[in-house]
Amino acid sequence: MNKILVVDDDPHIRELVTVFLENENLPCIEAVNGMRALKKLEQESVGLIILDIMMPEMDGWTFCQEVRRSSQTPILMLTAKSETMQKVKGFELGADDYLVKPFEPIELVMRVKALLKRYQVSISQTVHVGNLILDRKSFTIFYGNESIMIPMKEFELLFMLAGTPGRTFTR
Repeated sequence: MNKILVVDDDPHIRELVTVFLENENLPCIEAVNGMRALKKLEQESVGLIILDIMMPEMDGWTFCQEVRRSSQTPILMLTAKSETMQKVKGFELGADDYLVKPFEPIELVMRVKALLKRYQVSISQTVHVGNLILDRKSFTIFYGNESIMIPMKEFELLFMLAGTPGRTFTR
């Protein structure tokens, strides 16, 4: 599993986030600002970035813009800036989610898991549901040795529902 990059100038926040995520078997690496985080991204592959906005050297806004120039890695902004326009700015710059400090650690963990699952579905282009495999490249459903073709609109709907975190299916 790729690591989660936690970017915050507050060592207590970095430690809190890291402890809760690593307790869920989500390994983390840390950076104290955007400049150091960019260097970490050059050295290591990460599956998600948790990003503060107000940091020295390079703030979260600038970092987010830099990352979006070359990567679609999910970014969760974790910041004290709670005004609606600050959230809008974050989303416009490419953030995938936004959580305001102070936060409930369990909510952070659930948001991280949801983002990781969504990102994995989008890059893999396949979803596994029980014995079914949905292949978005060919718009085909595989069940054992059989392949099942359905209309593209129906496939897209099924693919979207199957990739939704927490979704369960019954016969």
